[in-house]
Amino acid sequence: MTITLAAAMRDVNLLGAPFQAPSFWTWHTVAKVISGEPLDEREAALFRECTGRTELPKGPVSDLTLLGGRRTGKDRFMSATAIFRAALAAKWQEIMSAGEMATVILLGADKKQARILRRYCQGLLEAPMIKALVSRDTDEQIEFKNGAALEITTNDAALVRGRSAIAVLGTEVCFWQTDAASSSSDEEVVAAAEPGMAMIPDGGLMIMASSVHRKKGYMYRRWKELHGNNEAEAICWLAPSRTMNPALPEKVVAKAMSKDPQRAGAEFGSQWRDDVSDFIPREVVEAATDFGVRERAPLPDMDYVAFTDAAGGTGKDAFSLAIAHRERDGTAVLDFLRERKPRFIPAAVVKEYAAILKLYRITSIRGDRYSAGWNADEWARAGIKYEASELTKSELYLAALPMLLSGQVRLLDNQTLRDQFVGLERRVHSTGRESVDDNGSASANDDSANACAGAIVQISSAAAPLIITSEFAAEFAALTRNMNSRSNLNAMKGH
Repeated sequence: MTITLAAAMRDVNLLGAPFQAPSFWTWHTVAKVISGEPLDEREAALFRECTGRTELPKGPVSDLTLLGGRRTGKDRFMSATAIFRAALAAKWQEIMSAGEMATVILLGADKKQARILRRYCQGLLEAPMIKALVSRDTDEQIEFKNGAALEITTNDAALVRGRSAIAVLGTEVCFWQTDAASSSSDEEVVAAAEPGMAMIPDGGLMIMASSVHRKKGYMYRRWKELHGNNEAEAICWLAPSRTMNPALPEKVVAKAMSKDPQRAGAEFGSQWRDDVSDFIPREVVEAATDFGVRERAPLPDMDYVAFTDAAGGTGKDAFSLAIAHRERDGTAVLDFLRERKPRFIPAAVVKEYAAILKLYRITSIRGDRYSAGWNADEWARAGIKYEASELTKSELYLAALPMLLSGQVRLLDNQTLRDQFVGLERRVHSTGRESVDDNGSASANDDSANACAGAIVQISSAAAPLIITSEFAAEFAALTRNMNSRSNLNAMKGH
């Protein structure tokens, strides 16, 4: 006899231990919706509020778009659902073809989030009755005695395409790539996953969960199609943080709203953002890329500049370095790009980067003002002068944009750099001020893109090299003899 997700979450001997607090009644309601169990009056009211529907579901729900605010327990719920589907939903060895593993795929936004999901799952496996169902637990997957396996990985279409999956569960999907040109965009990952469940007798289980972000991508499309739609089989559930987690203190939300109403409205209020747009299309970045060129060796007669985006070595940020030069036609060329991801010792990275700078005959480097306080001394000890950039990160990006759009930049072949540029978002604040940054998710960063933008903007502000030919020198002499106004000088410069 099989058990439902809702029943497993009520049983402390199975998956229920982390869901015993009264505030988790909302997640028990979601589990009952998925399981097709009847809802009581309070649960039915929550369902109508969060789905926009007037009619309750008539049976189990196998396709759910789940949009909930921060601090609500989405990852915990998704991990429990993944283990339930693999270990408890069926005797999969009796259903699957001989030799075929029934696989549950749990997708994180990146490796860091995948590790978080793995920790949640490991905690749930400590329940004695669940632990007894595990046959093998490796870094790659958790295998169960009923012929199922749970794989926790990142949102890469190549990892899910062609797989026979009994469930595909995605987390923080609003922060996956959304550009159509990407082979692992949110739409592509889902499209790659769906066929793998086609032959499963119950049709498989698809749940995509996230906090709300901007009006673009798979989750926004699903919300428009499904929310309030009584006719659709699939369901979209959208709820603010304090609806899904009544125990969340109101002062936490109020503090976030006072700092950044737009961001907090999305993160805690589940309100789609109107103030966010793409910064640059992928095709523009790819057009500026010299594919196959990973770095360029220093040339003896070339002047170079460098920019760094420093980091402390213990958080999520990388310590990046970019070196660039300017061609005679004015093109800004990226020559070198490197980043060191945490954990690292900043002084050791500075020493490493200083040695590289000296190969390019660079004696000074620029970076942001924040880093100048603690960073300048380290660079000085390494023989490099640190100068604080006059432009903020957003100003550097906004200055680099027209250069990229007009083909005045040549980039190195670096996938991280391309992804970071494409992942940047442009925000217009209530004051009219524009800012550019990564999407703000816990896994997002733009360290390489920031260093690159700093280097190419810095070199573009330098005077362009002047080529003096004999013909030019003769014309210059003639012009200067007759020069009477600045307009004549401008005409000469335009020659």
